[in-house]
Amino acid sequence: MFYTGCKTDESWIRETGIDFSDKSSVLDWFKTEFADWDHIYQELFENATTPFVPRPLYSMPLDQTWQPQKNLTMLGDAAHLMTPFAGEGVNMAMLDALELSKCLINEDYPGIQEAIAAYEIQMRQRAARAAKESMDSMIAMHAPGAIDFLLGVVS
Repeated sequence: MFYTGCKTDESWIRETGIDFSDKSSVLDWFKTEFADWDHIYQELFENATTPFVPRPLYSMPLDQTWQPQKNLTMLGDAAHLMTPFAGEGVNMAMLDALELSKCLINEDYPGIQEAIAAYEIQMRQRAARAAKESMDSMIAMHAPGAIDFLLGVVS
């Protein structure tokens, strides 16, 4: 299994006319859209045995906020959905669980709602930094010179 990515309008999947259940339709699009890619990528697509599934990527706003609830909070993608271009999604979710548990057992907070509120402030700040890094990486990876960005080449 492998993934490719390209920057399109949000409605592209509906409007493109590609039948993603028809391998030849996907291959025709790929060979046109990525004609300047090395032939090895053409071979990857031609020899793929798994279905082609278009997956749009979404990200929550970097400045999101909400009022803490008495007995409910969110962790992981539910709290801070972001694109995968920073590679931090699972790390963020695990750190969410750790920070929430520390807040819930911290005697400095008089109740659960205060503990949740403290956790959510930390989590949103941390998530905003990771989401911005992911968004910046996504933009760089879909811009001219992306290969230099990926290789860490500074021009």
